[in-house]
Amino acid sequence: MPYALTTAEPVQYVTVTDKKGTVQGYLWFNDVDRAAGWVLRTARGDEAMSRGAFWLEKLDDAAARELAPTAALAELFKADTAYDNRLVEVSLTSAASLREVQELAACPDAEDRLLLGQLKQDAAAWRELAEAAAALTPADRKVEWAGAGEQPGGVIRIGYPNYSKPLLRLTYAVSGVGAVTPAHYWIDHRMPEVPAGGQLPPADAVRAATAVMRGERFCDGTIAKAAGDGLLDAVVASLLAWYASTSK
Repeated sequence: MPYALTTAEPVQYVTVTDKKGTVQGYLWFNDVDRAAGWVLRTARGDEAMSRGAFWLEKLDDAAARELAPTAALAELFKADTAYDNRLVEVSLTSAASLREVQELAACPDAEDRLLLGQLKQDAAAWRELAEAAAALTPADRKVEWAGAGEQPGGVIRIGYPNYSKPLLRLTYAVSGVGAVTPAHYWIDHRMPEVPAGGQLPPADAVRAATAVMRGERFCDGTIAKAAGDGLLDAVVASLLAWYASTSK
């Protein structure tokens, strides 16, 4: 029997995006009414309908096998899918009603909401970020490279950035508040630039934090550049300003 297409009960839902992180819609689930479905983001039109059809086919298959909707969701997280049609697992959350998800699909800033939703409401983590930022000195921002040169036997060794403990503390604190997230597919975007005014819109701060911290894994010195050119300071200032405005 197919899943029911509506429910008056609270639902769980997960975001679906394309490879650029553009929100296409939401898959929702409710075990009480054995209900599940797709809410497309109207602004994405036919492309959202096409991506939704892929997931609805998988839901129909799960229903035919008599899986509970949330069991079907667990299967979907493991499903083979196109690079351009992604379930953002970290976005899984609850809504008081299906209508709330439908209203979310009509919001023009769905991508920003997705990223800001990854930030933690953990006072200790935000306090650590503020303290780590305050402890950073100009010397910490000027990263020296070490280890380069010819080694015994004629081997040429590539250098590496020698990050200070205060700078590493700050990078860990940025991650600690949730600003480094798989919800942003940073590798499909240009590296953010230093803003003229010294601050970024909050969601852009998450994008920049993710790009810098994840980028370091692929290219040594990404954090060094951000620390030296002011981007890291802008990220931190923007995140702290956002938290101050939302935690009152």
